[in-house]
Order: sequence, then structure tokens, then C-alpha cells
Amino acid sequence: MFEWVSDNQHLSRVVAAWDDHIALDTEFIRTDTYYPLPGLYQVASAGLIYLIDPLAITDWQPMAEYLTDPDSVIVMHACQEDLELLHHHLGLMPANVFDTQLANAFVSTDYSLSYGALVERTLGVTLEKHQTRSNWLRRPLSDDQIKYAIDDVLYLGDVYQHLHNALQQHGRVHWYQHDMQERGVYDPVAPDDYFRNVKKAWQLSRPQLAALKVLCSWRERTARQENVPRNRVIWDEHLLGFARIEALSKQHVFDALPRGVANRYAEQLINHHAMAKDEDLPAALPRPLTAAQNAQVKELRATALDVVEDMQLAPELLARKRDLETCLRHYLAHEELSEPYQAWRGELLATKFLHRLQGGSEALEDD
Repeated sequence: MFEWVSDNQHLSRVVAAWDDHIALDTEFIRTDTYYPLPGLYQVASAGLIYLIDPLAITDWQPMAEYLTDPDSVIVMHACQEDLELLHHHLGLMPANVFDTQLANAFVSTDYSLSYGALVERTLGVTLEKHQTRSNWLRRPLSDDQIKYAIDDVLYLGDVYQHLHNALQQHGRVHWYQHDMQERGVYDPVAPDDYFRNVKKAWQLSRPQLAALKVLCSWRERTARQENVPRNRVIWDEHLLGFARIEALSKQHVFDALPRGVANRYAEQLINHHAMAKDEDLPAALPRPLTAAQNAQVKELRATALDVVEDMQLAPELLARKRDLETCLRHYLAHEELSEPYQAWRGELLATKFLHRLQGGSEALEDD
């Protein structure tokens, strides 16, 4: 029912037999590391299943060439974690990904439907899901692990064909393709940009933001170098607290952190905190929306949900709160809609959104 692929020559032979589209899934471990550790690649093509062992194979060039060929369609479900693994393990991004989870959102009202639920809805097949937290680095794999791995790609090709046809029937192929240009790429956060994601960072002054930026960048690079989760180095809340201090001292560090962590990183934290004084000041981060602006976001959401109901789309495609907030902020700064609402979403919403925003401009002024 499947081929176990565990040497370079075998991998080269099976890749040569693959069709112009394959179903691909991955299994990995990421408990104690920053980067995912590959445990298994599963591929389905032309009715055959291949379980590819990353613990044994050393020459990935044939598979890399297939994945980066624009004429090859790589079918995945909820592809972001798989793309991250491919990026770190093989150093590549597939050229042509079809994400069944995203595609389903354009032809149904469900945005984050699981693979098992999608298979059951589309094909009437119920899958067993009980190996998600399994140890995929052990060998040999258990029979249950192998069954789980096979199921994850066995039906993916049929789901792909169903969704591809549905997108064409609904006339939404170009909408889906537009969003896949972003979803089909793994784009890690740059160390110098991580500070923007820290909760409550907007409360900091620009000099404090400079300190937070330097500390977060150091933490990200340290976690990557040591290959440990970032919270195994220092938590965001500690970095935020240190950024508020004008001159960080060893006492500050030892008061805030466990002794072992403080002993290891105190000198680096103090040195990098001091370096921030020589950095260009970052722009202030956006403040939370005012009550009037939040009310306007709710009106935009209501408008988008009316369209969603008419079109039978997943609400998250048009009415996700953070997208609407970004759109409002962009309009206030530039008097135009943000990029997503200028593309295919603009075909459905631009006129309605601009009418609401222009009509409520006085209420949108900052308090």
C-alpha cells in the first residue's frame, strides 16, 4: 500500500515517477527546539503512497527540483507549518502550492476546517486522528503512526480535484490565487521586527521601543543560534519590563529572572540594552483604536458580513477584525483602502467601505 523511501537512490527513482501534482504532508517534532525537526515526509501521487525518511536520506536534490518546478502542483492542507519545515530543512519554497484549507474557504463558509473534517464533508470518509503528538523521530514507526501518515495524504488528491472544480464553477479561481501568493510562502519574522508583536509595546516611548527592538532582536538571534524556543531564553514580558528601565543593571536582571537564566544572559542583556541608545528611534507603534473608530470597524464588519452571506464565503476572508482595523488605519493615514481591499475584495466591498468611511470621517478623528 505504500513505499518506505530511506535511501538517496530510491528517492531519485520515486520522484521521477511522480505525476504533475502530488499530495504532500509532513510530520515533525518541535518541543524543545526553535526549528522543527523533520520526522517524515508523506507523498501521494498517481495512486501510490510514499513515506520518505528524513533521518536516512542525505541527497534531497531530486525532490527539491520537483518541488520548485512551477509546473508541479504541491497539494497541502493548512500549509504554513509544512512550508516552514521545507524552508528550514531543505532550504526551499515550493513554486506552486494548492492549500485545500484556503481553497475550501472560497467555496464554503468554513475558513479553518481541519483536514479530517474536510475529507468527511467532501468524500464521506471518517479519519482516525490520534497520532498528532506522536514521536515521529523514533524508528521503526508504529503501525498506528504509519496508518495516520498514510491517511494524511491518501485522500488529499481527491479533495484537491473537488475544490479545484468548485473554484472554477464559482468563478473564484483568481480570488483564491491572489491569496495563495501570500499563503504559499513561509516568511519568518525578521529579528529586528519582532518587537512590533510584543503585547503592550505600543505603550512605550520611542527610546523605550528602541531598547525593546534591540533586546527582542538579540533574543531571536540567540534562540535561533541555540535552537531553543524563544521562551526558553527570555519571555516577552521580561523584555518589555527591561525596555522600560532607563539604565538596566545586573540587579534588575536578577530580580526579574530565574537565577540560572540571569547568570547566563545578564551581561548580554545589559550590553544590548545599552546599545539601544545608539540606535535610530523606531516610529511609535499604533495605539488601540478609539471608541468611535471601533464603532466604525463594527460597521465595516457588518457590511462585509452582508456580502459574505450573499456570496456564501468564509467570513474570515472579508471580515476578519484585524484586517478591518488595518484597513481603517490605512484609510485614516492615506484616504484609501488597504491593499487587500483594493484587490479582489475591492470588487465586492470598495464602494460600500468608502461610502461608510467618507460619511463617518468626523467620528474617526483621534480623541
